Amino acid sequence: MRDAHFTRQERDVILWMRFLTVAFFAVGVTFAFHPNYFLHYLDSFGAVFFNFTSVPLTPPQFEIWWVLSLALMGTLSYLAFMAQHDWVRYHHLAIGILIAKAISAIGFAALALFHPAHFFYIVAAIVDGILCSVTWVAYAQAIKSRAY
Repeated sequence: MRDAHFTRQERDVILWMRFLTVAFFAVGVTFAFHPNYFLHYLDSFGAVFFNFTSVPLTPPQFEIWWVLSLALMGTLSYLAFMAQHDWVRYHHLAIGILIAKAISAIGFAALALFHPAHFFYIVAAIVDGILCSVTWVAYAQAIKSRAY
């Protein structure tokens, strides 16, 4: 058994990091080739189920933000991959994921409150908040389960 020397909590966080690796990579690839696909879908979902009217999306106009978003998704994928690959050695990389997700959750919540132009701001704040919370709990439990 490859993971036999890990505690149960460490195995749980490793599984979570594997999920995050795939999720961040998939979102990054989708965003690279179809930048407004998810955003348009989420705005449509908000209109149908919550009667939330969103401003129509335009094609990405500021490529610098598109590139920076792709860089963030690639970095998050790398951090999650390395953390799951060798948890004992790279467990501290999960802190980078926590910081990024906390900042993005707060940022999207601020956009949803002060500039409610799109339904996906609300969804992104909730999703990033959940990702940050689950990562935080899993990380804290894994760290407590072993004396580093």
